[in-house]
Amino acid sequence: MELAGVDRLTAEAALAEHKEVWLAVGALLETPTLASDKYLPPKPKVSTDLTSEQKELCDRGRWLQDRINAVFSVAHSKTLSLPDALPTAPEHEEPPSIEVPTAAAAVESIVSQLDSPEKSSLPDSQSS
Repeated sequence: MELAGVDRLTAEAALAEHKEVWLAVGALLETPTLASDKYLPPKPKVSTDLTSEQKELCDRGRWLQDRINAVFSVAHSKTLSLPDALPTAPEHEEPPSIEVPTAAAAVESIVSQLDSPEKSSLPDSQSS
C-alpha cells in the first residue's frame, strides 16, 4: 500500500493477481511518459505466417513434446549404472528387481488423453 500509494483493497487485489510483491507494486505504479517516447519505434511483432489452426496444432505438439521429454527424463534418472565390481550374491537369493516405468506406456497414456472425445480430431492432411 505504501510503496504504490493505493488503498488496501487495490493492493490486495494486485497481490492476489500477480502473486509476488514486486510484480504487484510494478503493476500499480504509473509509468511516466517521456517526451522522447514518441521517437521510439513500436516493438516489432514476429510474424509466423501461421493460421490459427496451425498455431493451435503447434502449441498442442509442443505440449505433447514437453510431456514426452519429462517422461524420458524421469525414466533416465531411474536407470542405474552398474559399478565395475559387483558383489557376488549367494546363489539362493534373487537379485532385487528394479521397476522403471516404460516410456512407451507413458506416451500411450498421454496420447490417449489427447484423443479423448472432448477434443476435436486432427485433420488427415493440411492444404497448402
